[in-house]
Amino acid sequence: MYRMPFDRKILAAALVGTFATSNALAQSVGALEEVIVTAEKRATTVQDTPIAVSAFSGDELDRALISKPLDLQFNVPNMLMSKDNFTTAAISIRGIGNLAIGSASDSGTGVHFNGVYLNGGRIFETEFYDAERVEVLRGPQGTLYGRNTTAGVVNMITNKPTDELEGNINVELGNYSHAKIKGALNLPLGDQWGQRFAMFYSERDGYVDNEFNGDDVDGRDMWSLRSSTRWAGENADATLVINYFEEDSTRMRGSNQRCLKDEEAILGCLPTGLADQNTNSGATVTGFLTQVAGSFLGLQFPADDFANSPKNADPREQYLDFTPQYEVEDLMISLESNIDFADYTLTGILGYHTSDFNARNDYDFTVASEQWPVEVDVDRGPDGVITVDRAYSSDRSTTEPEQYSAELRLASDFGGDWNFMLGGFYLDYQSDVHYYVYSAALSLFGQTTGIPPEQQLFDNDTTDYHLETWAAFGEVYWQATDDILVTAGLRYSAEEKSSKQRTIYLGFLSDPTAPDGGYDDFSGDWEEPTGKFNVTWDVADDIMTYVTLSRSYKSGGFNPIAADSPVLEADPSLAEFDPEYINSFEMGLKSRFFDQTLQANLTYFYYDYEGLQISTITNQTSLNLNYDAAIQGIESEFVWVPTDNLRFTANVAWLDSEMDGGSSLDTADINTLGTTENIVSSPNSNLYIGAGCPEGVFPCAGLDKSLDGNELPNAPNFSVNLGASYAFYLENGMELVAGTSYYWQDEFYTRIFNTGNDTVEEWDVWNATLTLYSADRTWFVEAWGRNLNDDDHVTGQYLGDQNVGLATNQFLLEPRTYGVTLAYNF
Repeated sequence: MYRMPFDRKILAAALVGTFATSNALAQSVGALEEVIVTAEKRATTVQDTPIAVSAFSGDELDRALISKPLDLQFNVPNMLMSKDNFTTAAISIRGIGNLAIGSASDSGTGVHFNGVYLNGGRIFETEFYDAERVEVLRGPQGTLYGRNTTAGVVNMITNKPTDELEGNINVELGNYSHAKIKGALNLPLGDQWGQRFAMFYSERDGYVDNEFNGDDVDGRDMWSLRSSTRWAGENADATLVINYFEEDSTRMRGSNQRCLKDEEAILGCLPTGLADQNTNSGATVTGFLTQVAGSFLGLQFPADDFANSPKNADPREQYLDFTPQYEVEDLMISLESNIDFADYTLTGILGYHTSDFNARNDYDFTVASEQWPVEVDVDRGPDGVITVDRAYSSDRSTTEPEQYSAELRLASDFGGDWNFMLGGFYLDYQSDVHYYVYSAALSLFGQTTGIPPEQQLFDNDTTDYHLETWAAFGEVYWQATDDILVTAGLRYSAEEKSSKQRTIYLGFLSDPTAPDGGYDDFSGDWEEPTGKFNVTWDVADDIMTYVTLSRSYKSGGFNPIAADSPVLEADPSLAEFDPEYINSFEMGLKSRFFDQTLQANLTYFYYDYEGLQISTITNQTSLNLNYDAAIQGIESEFVWVPTDNLRFTANVAWLDSEMDGGSSLDTADINTLGTTENIVSSPNSNLYIGAGCPEGVFPCAGLDKSLDGNELPNAPNFSVNLGASYAFYLENGMELVAGTSYYWQDEFYTRIFNTGNDTVEEWDVWNATLTLYSADRTWFVEAWGRNLNDDDHVTGQYLGDQNVGLATNQFLLEPRTYGVTLAYNF
């Protein structure tokens, strides 16, 4: 008989038993554990949950060397994660992520902290510490979970206070002067109250040597504190969690920049490949502005500022004339309360999040070799004024989000065949977002032509962005037979977005000296019903199958554009982009065999995608456009423990993604030939002067390419994760566990055009651990190594526009790291 396990005492006992088993497994690999998850907003085991979900307890995170969210991709089938080019992480699950740009665009992966949806969370920087578990739900979650979960959900759940005095401390030391300390202290406060404190601090030297000034960059210096307060009565409980995070590092937002140089200075970088060469600055906005200023001043400026600039083939050896600065302050608060009465449980979750992010980077990833005939003062905002006599540029990205959220759920626990869950969700989110470019060329041109100082930069400015959204949702559960459970769910979502936007770019776009500051109002509202239908069949005690039909949705938005942009003059409809929809079919098998020693979970899915939001850049403007696509895949997850000593794991995933029709202009290849033929260089967007332009338009922006049949970005066809561990039981009661894991990923594309420039080659990575546990399990010491082959694998790419000569920014896997961890539990 189906039952909703909401009794708090039973659930607490289940959780204690579960994680005691998990902890024992971390020390002895001889059993398959049961992991409790809340993927369905109720407590069930992974094996009893008809969703493709990967769950990791705190001990499993340590065992698998998952210290931060970027490590999840090596352990979750069909998951890809990388830094993106601006302020956040790029998360892709089953080929679906966030391919749009701008404040009004949203990730397809819902990120939750203790059940609180985070619209602007700093998941990229976060590290896991004192974690109860991390859950990754793969596939659309458009009923029970928050907004826009077309790809899936990542839910980070922290340890709650218990009724025992206990704690732990963990110290790591490694190469690159790596040092990390994390720990927790649990304090019982009488019969009903408990308090838990947790923290981590981490610092290390940079992974990149700056050959220009001898410094190392891409280092870390960050810390976090967490307070968890819990009250538990006979039929009710409440937990308040306050989490603060701060970072002040030389973290690079991009890891490397690559270019196959165009000697003709038309494109800057050729679209036929990537090489370790510098952009031809004659084809960039810097080259254009300096030549115009030179004609005013009667002076000769270099034709290519980077003609003799050094460039190292090793991406860890850079030449930067601006040292990266990366500053974050982040506060998250969650309050969850549960009340049991009669046959019902009422759950309320309140959330608050605020953040202050400020990152600066070397914009062109190089040091200009050619001297100018004049000096120019460049105002770099918080980094002050610098006087230079050559090309110089830095960029700066800032966000200041603040959100309030609330969720209320009522769940039944009847003894019969029918049960239900009803809920409501509300989110109020506001933010200010800027992307600045400070450039000697912009300053030179502005000072030469009399443009006011406040316009001698590029600033894409979204101010007073406001998102207000609410949803009502519910599910009905029918135990049709002893073995068959039917679930039907429905969600209705409504949201409004608004902001004031401008783009300051010398005297060409918005005028900040105008009475309205040059701002224009943008707004939009969207509403949509979504839902799912699921049938779960318990074939046998340890074999469960399920079939799910679902529809999910991600709202539309407005592009990060100024109202007076020439792009909107040509087509006003490009001010907004439409919602995207996903119709999903999924079938799965969850099973255990051979006396609970082999676990085999299999999933097949098919997506029909309507209006997938994908960005492009035209005239220095990011535009989000809509396309259709189809996706299917298979995911298999195996765990085998043939003996008390030995444990094997294997995740094998296949993904097939395909654009369904559509065409678009590839700004890197506007003549579709991969050459400079019939292209006229322009500082913002090149022009095509050959045959094929639309009637009445000449010259034109270029020729569209068909996208039909192309693969989606960030969607490798295959990926494999293999793991093995062996435990040696010593005569003195101590235990030595050796483990290794191997991850292989097929090649994938980073843009919808699927060109050679877009291709990330296949790569693999080895990790290993050797852990010694004390006889009483109060301490352990571990030697560990990540990326043992020390390969500089590419995890993602971003193609710049003609402004930077079509150079490609790359994001890299961390190099080989190794070290020792000492841990003590008390």
